[in-house]
Amino acid sequence: MTQLIAMAVFAFITSISPGPVNIIATVTGANCGYVRTIPHIIGATIGFVSILFLLGFGLAQVINEVPYLTEIITYIGGCFLLYLAYKVAMQNTRINDNSEPNNSAPSLIQGIMCQWLNPKAWIVSLAGISVFSSHDAGINILLLFCAIFFIVCYASISAWAILGITIRTILNIPKHYKIFNFTMGLLLAITVIYTSFMSG
Repeated sequence: MTQLIAMAVFAFITSISPGPVNIIATVTGANCGYVRTIPHIIGATIGFVSILFLLGFGLAQVINEVPYLTEIITYIGGCFLLYLAYKVAMQNTRINDNSEPNNSAPSLIQGIMCQWLNPKAWIVSLAGISVFSSHDAGINILLLFCAIFFIVCYASISAWAILGITIRTILNIPKHYKIFNFTMGLLLAITVIYTSFMSG
């Protein structure tokens, strides 16, 4: 029970903290509403849990033996997320007849890729595996850890999306959307750069 609580606390703290995936969820929630943010939430949750599972299943040992793999992931992921930051900052701010922003929402696959190319996801997963799921811990502990993270990760990303929906109540004119999107894009870029340096 103590280990279960520790896993849940670790999952919550790392999932709820600001990061690229959560920032994108907030922007999507503000611009598109919760329903259209669900594919991103599900995709990001699946993406993170799949990283966690693969690392616990043996990929962590491969990465430890080939250290430059982490650097490759960091650089490729950083470039991809900086591109997303640019897209967020430059999002279309037109409003349609129903007073809804006319923007495209991330797909499930894009949500998965956001995690697979997110340095923070790899850092958190490696840390979690090293603490809670050692090589001798067995598959049951790994599956339990993945299940906990699935629930907590989905709930945490949803909370950020709901924050975006709350913010959208003041985004009633295109100028407000433009300022919000630019600010969030800049914040995303800063977060990506900071995370990349931390993992380097």
